[in-house]
Amino acid sequence: MLTRSRRGVTFLALAASSLALLPRDARAAGFALWEQGARSMGFAGAFTAQASDPSAIFHNVAGIAFLKGKQVHLGGALIAPRSSFAGADPFPGGTVTEKGDAGLIVPPVADYSHQLTERLVVGVGFHVPFGLKTQWQDPEGFTGRFISKRAELQGFSVNPVVAYKLADRLAVGGGVDLRFASVELQRNVAAINPFTLKAVDVAAVTLASKTNRGIGFNVGLLAKPSESISFGVSYRHKVKIDFDGTSTFTLLPTGNGQLDVLVARSLPSGAIPVATSVEFPGILSGGVAYTRGDWTVEGDVNWYQWSSFDELPLTFEGRPDLSGVIEEHYEDSFQYRLGIERRLTDRWTVRGGYFFDETPTPTASVGPLLPDANRHGVAVGGSWQKGRFRVDVANWYLFFQDRSTDGLNRDNYNGIYESSAELFAVSIGYGF
Repeated sequence: MLTRSRRGVTFLALAASSLALLPRDARAAGFALWEQGARSMGFAGAFTAQASDPSAIFHNVAGIAFLKGKQVHLGGALIAPRSSFAGADPFPGGTVTEKGDAGLIVPPVADYSHQLTERLVVGVGFHVPFGLKTQWQDPEGFTGRFISKRAELQGFSVNPVVAYKLADRLAVGGGVDLRFASVELQRNVAAINPFTLKAVDVAAVTLASKTNRGIGFNVGLLAKPSESISFGVSYRHKVKIDFDGTSTFTLLPTGNGQLDVLVARSLPSGAIPVATSVEFPGILSGGVAYTRGDWTVEGDVNWYQWSSFDELPLTFEGRPDLSGVIEEHYEDSFQYRLGIERRLTDRWTVRGGYFFDETPTPTASVGPLLPDANRHGVAVGGSWQKGRFRVDVANWYLFFQDRSTDGLNRDNYNGIYESSAELFAVSIGYGF
């Protein structure tokens, strides 16, 4: 017969597991998506100082002031992430190896610009500035299943904008960033079997939010002192989204009737309303582009305001014992991007580039939910254009630095993560 103290231990374990379901990593560099148009991707994302197609709505809204007539830009990217994990002692153990199984992530992009006068242009963009999907092979046998079996952040931005040419070579722009997002997390809950003194799976937990909305803004400036050189600055303000959803516990039979009865009594009944809030970071970008003959070179620096995520509250309705605050302590980070293009003919253009992206994630937060690390990226791409119609393609290869938890993981799940990714994008543009 289980004692009252053992019942308390089991219940506290369940409560702690509920707290850990908080979507605390739903804002790391690992899923801040810069894949907003194949032409810009061909430049390794260095496009702030050019902003020469409707994807400027994302990269630098001032750029659409220089676009003529009506232009539409449609496309998307295929993102294939890969990751593996080598465990460390004492847990999960030096012989443990795991592989990720996230499948493909396919963020779309759509932009439209409309010239109203010689100086005034309006537009609207549809982008996916953040996205996350992590899952591991054999989720029920995965050694990190008590931290995360599957995590997915879905969202998009609707961005109506306006831009104005202050002079023939100088423009400003701005818009409203309507951000929509939802999150779903799945994991198992462990408890100590009092008869074997070993951890067993006693419940599966799913936290799912509704699609909630936040509002921000973006502004930009683009200057072209000459035909050869241009400067651009763009800022996208941080967006806070208040999430509300439910947390549902499902009993997993352990094969021990007494333990199953105790767990069933300890589990919260039904779906528990949950509320939290996430602040997606502000982004400041600056760049300079230089054109000479058939060659164009651009360099950009992007700054992410990750430090705004210092802590994250979690409130279970009617359950103050499960509510709390998770300390985050993320750090601001930079991206450095360099791209080059050569026009071969009136129809064909090739381009390529390199970027380095710093991670904001402290070592204690690196885990199965998001094994983030500094990364290097190499880009290749090209365009074909005929009249008002153009097609752009690009491919990225991302190489993450190996990331060790150094024995500091907050869930005591330590080891080394190896990650990489390949991305392919296509965009179609038409002017009329």
